Amino acid sequence: MTIRSRSICALLPLLALSCADGNGPLYVDVEYNLTCPSSGGADCGSLAETCLGDFGNRTIVGAFGEVACTGDPIIATCEAVERADGSTSITLEADLGGKFAFELRGATIESGGSSIQGVACNVAITEDEVRYNIGACGAAPPSMEQPCQLSNISVEGRDIAFDLQCDSILSSTTNWAFDVGGVGGSATVRFENCTGL
Repeated sequence: MTIRSRSICALLPLLALSCADGNGPLYVDVEYNLTCPSSGGADCGSLAETCLGDFGNRTIVGAFGEVACTGDPIIATCEAVERADGSTSITLEADLGGKFAFELRGATIESGGSSIQGVACNVAITEDEVRYNIGACGAAPPSMEQPCQLSNISVEGRDIAFDLQCDSILSSTTNWAFDVGGVGGSATVRFENCTGL
């Protein structure tokens, strides 16, 4: 471990963040597209013009601590905790100064890394400093009770990747919402060199 990575890891308890333990820094590649809710059940959030992408397209990509185009360092967490039943609880976060962020908390990946139990799973997106955090998730297609679906889950070594589709993920502080997907399909999420995998 280099002096720089030791210094970053030493600061993490103060920031309540995670650092990969060996084999280089934590790397994130999160690509998604925000659109107004297709259900029409909520007002659409504001889509700011940003260097992360135009027309609702957003890409957060790079290593922990690397400065993104917004001028903010990428603050990233990828922690996996193995449970007694062999499943793995996952927490993921990629944050750019609280302005833009992607989070997945409480997802339990079953042994083998191909399916998910969504009991406490939640997806949150921050867009232009507004947090959209009412996004329960699981393996089933998006519904009012569970807006976000995780699919094509892959756990290989210390890396985790999956596709994401959310219908009307709501903000708890406004009446705004977004659908979250990808251009012509699902959003893609990949975290490399995670802790605990």
